[in-house]
Amino acid sequence: MSKRVIVVDDDKEIREIITFVLARHGYQVEAVANGQRLQALLAAQLPDLIILDVMMPGEDGYHICRSLRTNPNTHAIPVMMITAHDEDIYQRISTDLGVVQHMTKPFHPLALAEKVQSILEVESYSR
Repeated sequence: MSKRVIVVDDDKEIREIITFVLARHGYQVEAVANGQRLQALLAAQLPDLIILDVMMPGEDGYHICRSLRTNPNTHAIPVMMITAHDEDIYQRISTDLGVVQHMTKPFHPLALAEKVQSILEVESYSR
Protein backbone atom coordinates (compact mmCIF):
# COMPACT_ATOMS: atom_id res chain seq x y z
CA MET A 1 0.00 0.00 0.00
CA SER A 2 1.37 3.39 -0.93
CA LYS A 3 2.16 6.00 1.68
CA ARG A 4 -0.27 8.90 2.03
CA VAL A 5 1.05 12.46 2.00
CA ILE A 6 -0.95 15.64 2.55
CA VAL A 7 0.42 18.92 1.17
CA VAL A 8 -0.80 22.22 2.63
CA ASP A 9 0.24 25.28 0.61
CA ASP A 10 -1.74 28.32 -0.48
CA ASP A 11 0.17 28.44 -3.80
CA LYS A 12 -1.71 26.32 -6.33
CA GLU A 13 1.34 25.84 -8.56
CA ILE A 14 3.47 24.57 -5.67
CA ARG A 15 0.68 22.15 -4.67
CA GLU A 16 0.47 20.88 -8.24
CA ILE A 17 4.24 20.43 -8.59
CA ILE A 18 4.57 18.58 -5.29
CA THR A 19 1.52 16.43 -6.04
CA PHE A 20 2.82 15.53 -9.50
CA VAL A 21 6.33 14.66 -8.33
CA LEU A 22 5.27 12.62 -5.32
CA ALA A 23 2.52 10.79 -7.24
CA ARG A 24 5.13 9.85 -9.87
CA HIS A 25 7.16 8.34 -7.03
CA GLY A 26 4.22 6.18 -5.95
CA TYR A 27 2.76 8.21 -3.11
CA GLN A 28 -0.93 8.89 -2.59
CA VAL A 29 -1.03 12.69 -2.42
CA GLU A 30 -3.78 15.05 -1.39
CA ALA A 31 -3.20 18.79 -1.54
CA VAL A 32 -5.14 21.57 0.16
CA ALA A 33 -4.77 25.34 0.43
CA ASN A 34 -5.20 25.85 4.18
CA GLY A 35 -5.45 24.40 7.66
CA GLN A 36 -9.24 24.13 7.63
CA ARG A 37 -9.15 21.83 4.63
CA LEU A 38 -6.35 19.86 6.26
CA GLN A 39 -8.57 19.24 9.30
CA ALA A 40 -11.28 17.80 7.06
CA LEU A 41 -8.79 15.36 5.51
CA LEU A 42 -7.43 14.39 8.92
CA ALA A 43 -10.94 13.58 10.11
CA ALA A 44 -11.29 11.05 7.29
CA GLN A 45 -7.87 9.35 7.49
CA LEU A 46 -4.48 10.14 9.01
CA PRO A 47 -1.58 10.50 6.56
CA ASP A 48 1.96 9.15 6.81
CA LEU A 49 3.42 12.65 6.27
CA ILE A 50 2.21 16.25 6.19
CA ILE A 51 4.07 18.88 4.16
CA LEU A 52 3.30 22.41 5.36
CA ASP A 53 4.10 25.78 3.84
CA VAL A 54 5.13 28.30 6.49
CA MET A 55 3.63 31.49 5.07
CA MET A 56 -0.08 31.19 4.31
CA PRO A 57 -2.91 33.66 4.80
CA GLY A 58 -4.82 33.14 8.02
CA GLU A 59 -3.32 30.20 9.86
CA ASP A 60 0.39 29.79 9.02
CA GLY A 61 2.23 26.48 8.86
CA TYR A 62 3.81 26.90 12.28
CA HIS A 63 0.41 27.42 13.92
CA ILE A 64 -0.94 24.35 12.12
CA CYS A 65 2.09 22.35 13.23
CA ARG A 66 1.59 23.40 16.86
CA SER A 67 -2.04 22.25 16.63
CA LEU A 68 -0.96 18.90 15.20
CA ARG A 69 1.59 18.41 17.98
CA THR A 70 -0.94 19.08 20.76
CA ASN A 71 -3.60 16.75 19.35
CA PRO A 72 -3.19 13.15 20.59
CA ASN A 73 -4.48 11.82 17.25
CA THR A 74 -1.95 13.72 15.12
CA HIS A 75 1.05 14.37 17.38
CA ALA A 76 3.10 11.52 15.90
CA ILE A 77 2.57 12.37 12.21
CA PRO A 78 5.87 13.56 10.74
CA VAL A 79 5.78 17.12 9.42
CA MET A 80 7.97 18.57 6.69
CA MET A 81 8.08 22.38 6.52
CA ILE A 82 8.70 24.32 3.30
CA THR A 83 9.28 28.05 3.12
CA ALA A 84 10.66 30.78 0.88
CA HIS A 85 12.46 32.28 3.88
CA ASP A 86 16.08 31.24 4.26
CA GLU A 87 16.81 33.00 7.54
CA ASP A 88 18.12 30.75 10.32
CA ILE A 89 15.23 31.62 12.63
CA TYR A 90 12.79 29.69 10.43
CA GLN A 91 14.94 26.56 10.62
CA ARG A 92 15.16 27.02 14.40
CA ILE A 93 11.39 27.32 14.81
CA SER A 94 10.88 24.20 12.70
CA THR A 95 13.36 22.30 14.86
CA ASP A 96 11.72 23.51 18.06
CA LEU A 97 8.34 22.28 16.79
CA GLY A 98 9.71 18.82 16.04
CA VAL A 99 9.57 19.18 12.27
CA VAL A 100 11.45 16.28 10.66
CA GLN A 101 12.59 18.22 7.58
CA HIS A 102 12.83 21.93 6.76
CA MET A 103 13.25 22.87 3.08
CA THR A 104 13.71 26.27 1.53
CA LYS A 105 11.92 27.25 -1.69
CA PRO A 106 12.79 27.10 -4.45
CA PHE A 107 13.73 23.46 -4.28
CA HIS A 108 14.40 20.85 -6.91
CA PRO A 109 11.39 18.53 -7.16
CA LEU A 110 13.59 15.42 -7.13
CA ALA A 111 15.34 16.61 -3.97
CA LEU A 112 11.91 16.94 -2.37
CA ALA A 113 10.99 13.40 -3.44
CA GLU A 114 14.25 12.04 -2.01
CA LYS A 115 13.67 13.79 1.32
CA VAL A 116 10.08 12.49 1.50
CA GLN A 117 11.30 8.97 0.76
CA SER A 118 13.93 9.25 3.47
CA ILE A 119 11.41 10.53 6.03
CA LEU A 120 8.92 7.78 5.29
CA GLU A 121 11.59 5.06 5.41
CA VAL A 122 12.75 6.26 8.83
CA GLU A 123 9.15 6.51 10.07
CA SER A 124 8.41 2.97 8.85
CA TYR A 125 11.28 1.63 10.95
CA SER A 126 10.31 3.59 14.05
CA ARG A 127 6.66 2.49 14.12
